[in-house]
Amino acid sequence: MAPPLDRMHASCATWPIHNGSHYRVLVKMSWAERVIEALRTSSRPLDDDVLAFRLNASQRQTINQVCRRLEADGLIARKPGPDGKIVNILVADAPSAPDTPATTSSDSTTIQARRPTSLLTEDSVKLAVQKYLEASGWSVTVAWGRDHGIDIEAHRGHEHLYLEAKGEAANPAQQVNYFIGALGELVQRLRDPSASYGLALPDHPQYRRLAERLPPLARQRLNLVVMLVDRDDRSTITTLGPA
Repeated sequence: MAPPLDRMHASCATWPIHNGSHYRVLVKMSWAERVIEALRTSSRPLDDDVLAFRLNASQRQTINQVCRRLEADGLIARKPGPDGKIVNILVADAPSAPDTPATTSSDSTTIQARRPTSLLTEDSVKLAVQKYLEASGWSVTVAWGRDHGIDIEAHRGHEHLYLEAKGEAANPAQQVNYFIGALGELVQRLRDPSASYGLALPDHPQYRRLAERLPPLARQRLNLVVMLVDRDDRSTITTLGPA
C-alpha cells in the first residue's frame, strides 16, 4: 500500500543568532510541495520514476498519485515525453487576466493556464497590519518596499512587537521559501527578551499550515505571533499566538 498522500517530510533550516549560537527549525513539506519544488528547479519536465528517485520516495505509486492530484488542481500538466513516457510539467503563471484561455507552446514544455493574477503583496500585508495595530493603540513604524530593517515595529506602552512580513508567491514551493526566509530574518533579530516577535502573512492555506506545523516549543520560545491578512477584503486580521 502506498503511503498517504499528505505524509509530511521535514526540511531543516539553520540560522545564526547574535550570541554565536544557532537556531534550527524544521518546516514540514507535503509530497505535493516537494514535487512542485523539484519541477520548479529542474531544467526539463520529469517523469514519475525520476521524481520518485530525486525525492527518495519508497514507492513510485505515491508520486504518481500526487502528480495526478496536482494535474487535477491545475498546478501541473502530464503529457507524453520524447520517449513516450508521461512527464510532469509545471504550469506557468498566466501573465494576463484570469480568463485567459490555456495555451501550449510549440515545444509542449510550457503551459499557461487560468490563474489569478491579484496576489497579496508584501506591502499590502504591511499596510493592513499597520492599520490594524494603530486601531488598537499601537505606534507603528513600517519599512516599505526594499527598505532595510524590521518590516513592522510596533510599541504600545511597555509592549514591543517586531514582525517580518511576506506576500503571496506564484507557486507553493516559493511560498515555503518565503516562510523559511521570514523565520530566519526574525530569529536573527532576537534582541529583546520582553518583546513579542512574529510574522505578517496573507491568510493563505499554505502559510497557515506552515505556521501551525511549527514545533510548539519553538513558537513558545520565540513568543511567536502570526498575523494573517484576509486575501479578499485585505483588512481582516487573524492572529495565531504562541502554542
